[in-house]
Amino acid sequence: MSLKLYLIDCDRQSREALARDCEEAGWNTAVFNTIDDLCAFNDNDDVPLAIISVPPEWADDDCGPWISRFRQWHEQNAQTQLILLLPRSFSAGDRLALDVGARHILYKPYQFADLSRIFVRVAEGVGKRRRMDALNRRLRKPHGFDEIIGVSEQIRAMLDLAERVAMSDCTSTMITGECGTGKGALARAIHEAGGRRDGPFIEVNCAAIPRNLLESEFFGHEKGAFTDAKNQKMGLFECANGGTIFLDEVGEIDYSLQAKLLKFLDSRVIRRISGTRFLPVDVRIISATNRNLKSDIEQKRFRGDLFYRLNVVEIHLPPLRERLEDIRPIAESYVQRYAARLNKGDIQLANEAMHALENYAWPGNVRELINIIERAVLLNTTGVIGPDDLPIDEKQESSIINVEKEQGTIRVILPPEGVSLDEVEKGTIVAALERAGGNIALAARTLEIGRGTLRYKMKKLGIAPDEIKKKFKNGKYEPVCTIH
Repeated sequence: MSLKLYLIDCDRQSREALARDCEEAGWNTAVFNTIDDLCAFNDNDDVPLAIISVPPEWADDDCGPWISRFRQWHEQNAQTQLILLLPRSFSAGDRLALDVGARHILYKPYQFADLSRIFVRVAEGVGKRRRMDALNRRLRKPHGFDEIIGVSEQIRAMLDLAERVAMSDCTSTMITGECGTGKGALARAIHEAGGRRDGPFIEVNCAAIPRNLLESEFFGHEKGAFTDAKNQKMGLFECANGGTIFLDEVGEIDYSLQAKLLKFLDSRVIRRISGTRFLPVDVRIISATNRNLKSDIEQKRFRGDLFYRLNVVEIHLPPLRERLEDIRPIAESYVQRYAARLNKGDIQLANEAMHALENYAWPGNVRELINIIERAVLLNTTGVIGPDDLPIDEKQESSIINVEKEQGTIRVILPPEGVSLDEVEKGTIVAALERAGGNIALAARTLEIGRGTLRYKMKKLGIAPDEIKKKFKNGKYEPVCTIH
């Protein structure tokens, strides 16, 4: 979009020539004969530049009223920079520039290259100011939930609760939901919407850190605290001081460490491993889990007192299959994003493709939808994404794999169209979890593997610990496999 420029010149020939120069340089130029014409012109646009071609008579003493009227206009349009074009014989140019607040002076006949350099500097300044204004508007924004896309009643109710939670500066919040529903994005949105937005946001995947290192990661250690502790190290809680720490997969924290985390929540003071100093830390804690922690409490795998300290407010993110009306806005938004990011131009989703998306069960939730959209946009060459461009296996969706145990052997009855080996293993695990009522230890015994091995396979295959039914069919959830 062209920047706007005001040009005041009482000489018609000179005015037209100068206007042509400005238009060729890319400026949208409005011309005026006199200062009075400019002052009478009402325009609410942001005009970054005005050029005044000063007539020789302005050197006379009777030009005071003209200058006074223009000074009043400039006080109301302080963002507008001024260029004075002066005759060579004009001896009071510096004083006039000071009187009217002009930043640039050129003497006639001017070189267009000199005027062009001023244009470039002004345009750069406008761009910088607009970027700063956009940043300031973003920082002043009352909420940071732009990345949470949805129109369903569930999402609107969830966002209303999240916005109220963000207004509290320190309330511990637990976000629950299946894998891929966007718990991390919601945690960051709450941080950016709250009073700690200028502080750090540190995300910790509790399942990705070895259990024997998790305490050091949380609270830090002193030099020599243990083997290979060659230097002092700040913990993540200390690093997040003044901001927010997000404990993803909080249910994976070792039971012995949970007591120390509870103590921190009560005292807000940490002590590094082998340290002697107690360090106060002001941090907000947001946790997330896809597990049924209440069941873990009953089985003595998670402390009840810690659960209630973390779960002051619980925000549940429903799976995508329970809010099908959100599929369209999410898909359309990410098609536009990836099309712009990958320089693909304008790409649209065909109605048939949208119908396929809305009839898929989405075991991977929003994360799976985003990945499918990215792939479809990347490989698209026609500008329209059709159903064949979506890697959704509708046959697999409706297939039931029968897994039977007969005389010490496992017999898998495959559907005619076949199935991947990962799906067989995934279906078997889901079926075992269904029989065990979500009890991982009992499901592991059913499958004759260790509990740790089962957890590893569940994580690899994207199975939530408390999610035992992955397919949505005829209004009911059905297991991928059955075990007899």
